[in-house]
Amino acid sequence: MRQSITAKILVTILSTLIVPLSIAGFWFYFDLQNSLKTIESERGVSNLTAAHQMFDFIGSQMSSNAKTNAYWEEHHTAIAEGDTAFLEDSVLSVIDVVVSLSSVYVADLDGEVLAKQEHQPLNLDSQLPKMIEQMGKEMSLTGLVRSERGLQMVTLSKVTNEEGTAQPNGVLMFTRDVNEKFLETVQEVNKTDITVFDGEKVVSTNSAFDQSTAAALAQQVKGSAEPQVLSTASKQGQHTESADQLLDIYGQPIGFLATETISQTGAQLREKLLFTAAVAGVLLLGIGGLLAVLFYNSLSRPLRRIGGEMARVASGDLTNSKEAVLLTGSKRQDEIGEITQAFLAMRDGLRTLVQGVHEGSYHLSENSREFAASTEEARGSLQMIAASAEDIRSLVDRTFERVGEAAGHLDTLSDQAQMISGHAETAVNAAGQMKAAAGDGQQLVDRSIGTMGEISQSSQESEQKVLALQSVAEEIILMVDRIKAVSKQTGMLALNASIEAARAGEHGRGFAIVASEVGKLSDQTRVTTEEIEVLVERIKHSVLDVGETTGLLRHRLADGVDAVQATGSAFAEILRHIGAVEGQIAQIRREAGKQETITETGAEAVFGVKEMASEMVASVEETTAATEEMVAMVHTIAENSNSLADLAEELQENAGKFKM
Repeated sequence: MRQSITAKILVTILSTLIVPLSIAGFWFYFDLQNSLKTIESERGVSNLTAAHQMFDFIGSQMSSNAKTNAYWEEHHTAIAEGDTAFLEDSVLSVIDVVVSLSSVYVADLDGEVLAKQEHQPLNLDSQLPKMIEQMGKEMSLTGLVRSERGLQMVTLSKVTNEEGTAQPNGVLMFTRDVNEKFLETVQEVNKTDITVFDGEKVVSTNSAFDQSTAAALAQQVKGSAEPQVLSTASKQGQHTESADQLLDIYGQPIGFLATETISQTGAQLREKLLFTAAVAGVLLLGIGGLLAVLFYNSLSRPLRRIGGEMARVASGDLTNSKEAVLLTGSKRQDEIGEITQAFLAMRDGLRTLVQGVHEGSYHLSENSREFAASTEEARGSLQMIAASAEDIRSLVDRTFERVGEAAGHLDTLSDQAQMISGHAETAVNAAGQMKAAAGDGQQLVDRSIGTMGEISQSSQESEQKVLALQSVAEEIILMVDRIKAVSKQTGMLALNASIEAARAGEHGRGFAIVASEVGKLSDQTRVTTEEIEVLVERIKHSVLDVGETTGLLRHRLADGVDAVQATGSAFAEILRHIGAVEGQIAQIRREAGKQETITETGAEAVFGVKEMASEMVASVEETTAATEEMVAMVHTIAENSNSLADLAEELQENAGKFKM
């Protein structure tokens, strides 16, 4: 499926700029979420630590109050003397003064309760011996203890004098309910919801706490050495829950202490980040649209225009269209401008080439047809020469036979003297016939010389036309070389554009595609010019063959003229000898008395004529053979001329497919 280069460039921009930015934005967003989660988790741990510290602080305050009353000589003396009434009054006054206390116990070191005051029964009497044992040699102990009323903050202090030098003889214990009021005190300081689970009962400042999950959370916390933190994003903000083990006064886990906070900072920051991302996305889309318009105007439109013109040229239309005029008027100095100029130069060169080929093939076809007609005429003339040569040979054969007969008569002349006059008359008649035949032969020879001269002149004209065809073929080859040079330059430009696009990486992929398409068009042009070059080479070789054949014909004609001229000379010699024979025979007839001398002279003359006749027969045979060979050569020239004309017409037809 065809895609616009603008779309490809925009896809490249999206893949190399917008998509990475979006990925980076998402990564930043989720990283910020994780960072906020980590911060809130650390904050949750910090809140949990602060809650523990607040528990310890409240316990230390209770311990301080307990010590103030335990380090009292009167308490020490009352325990020693078993004055329970004093102890009851003291315990009552303490619980009335410190309203936050839920109970006050006084016991001996064995854990036996001597006096106590409770707002509600706690039933901690049974645990006093164990707690006193847990104190050991320490003067005080603070921690958490489960009671019938729920979890209690307990502090124990041994009773001694004000200086602490007296031997402790009892224990003073203060308790405080770990209830909602207690947790609200912690919440006021920590600014966070507090939840306490003692294994049986849940106490929390968060009314939305799901108490059904307390037991499972206690088991989860019990099996972990580190606090458990869960931080999630909600509509209200960053919701963080933290939980840690809750240890009793003996150091044993009995439940968990949990804190819960909701931070608005993360939600606000997330909303601002999402708003910023949306604005950035809109801006990126606007920038992408603007880039699409810019790339379309600067790349896609010119390349579509060039592609349309290339397709039009590939279809054979070399005329100037509106798009071609716009391309010609382009003043761009970039790679597209170079491609445009190279394409226009290639189109103009191709148009000039096609015009030259069309005109040259037309002239070549006309000249070839004329040359073929001339060679056919020469062939007819040569056939006539061959026929005349046959006649001459027939006459010479007859002459040779008669000379032989004359020689036979001369041999028997001495024995037939009485028939000298008759034979002399016969010889005179034969000499007359020989003279007439020789005259006819000489006329035929003269006509042959004239015809051969005309053939030679026609051959020279054909050779000139062949040279002209060679010149036209050379010009065509030069034009093809120019087109090949332009195609090669276009290929080099496309290669350079591909290299530059490769250097540009993903940003240059679109230019690499354009350069690849231009390189393909350049290769197609190169292949076309090579085909034209091969065709022109064939024409050139055919023209060279015709030129060689014409030159060979001209040389053969020259040889034929020489041979015919030699034959004419031989005929002249024959005429001269026949005249001599005729005179001798007349002298024989006039001087019959000198028969012997005249007979000898006649015999010599007849033998000379016989030899010359023999030579003339050989010369005529050579002339006939040369004429037949010349006829075959002229026939070959005619066939080559017709082939050349057919090739020229084929070339003209191919060139005519282009629309100028």
